[in-house]
Amino acid sequence: MSVDTPLFNLRAMEGRDIPSVVSVDRQVFRDPWPESAYVQEIYFNPNAHYFVLELLDLTQVRRWYEPRRRQASRLIGFVGMRVEGFRGHISTLALRAEWRGHRLGEFLLLVAINQAISDGAHVLGLEVRVSNAVAQRLYAKYDFERQSQLRGYYSDGEDAYYLQVRVEDNPDYCARVKQRYEALASDLQVKCSARETQGA
Repeated sequence: MSVDTPLFNLRAMEGRDIPSVVSVDRQVFRDPWPESAYVQEIYFNPNAHYFVLELLDLTQVRRWYEPRRRQASRLIGFVGMRVEGFRGHISTLALRAEWRGHRLGEFLLLVAINQAISDGAHVLGLEVRVSNAVAQRLYAKYDFERQSQLRGYYSDGEDAYYLQVRVEDNPDYCARVKQRYEALASDLQVKCSARETQGA
């Protein structure tokens, strides 16, 4: 995948990203993770893969609204997942509110699905708030199906749906995901410099 004038860069999350990641986390979620959780995942969990999506050059942003040019942080979103045995799990996915509606969240989801496939997962699961219809529609687009309802899963007492997709022995699905990943990366002008995604 080649991008002539990239607007965004996808790369592995590093320790220096944690303050910006936590800032996005607090903006997006009602029950954000503490910094220590990200430290644990990126430094001490060999099964975890965390990626950040960053804006490369604010002066190049022409297709987006003018207020986005003035964003202080170049880090606009992230996704985290892990594969243990043959079970993959998307632990977090977040995008700054002002960047929603332009398929960047879908791209981050595809990053996680591709990574799970690359790591040999047979199934990939995640939790989503029962009230988050927008996210549920996105997950359904990639064949995630409801397996159970987790009562009081979130700290405010809201339930979660546990969703899962089977990727083992599903070459058509894997090919569709890879094709969509590559098409979105090209269309959105994303440079993928994270080593983990190069084989996706």
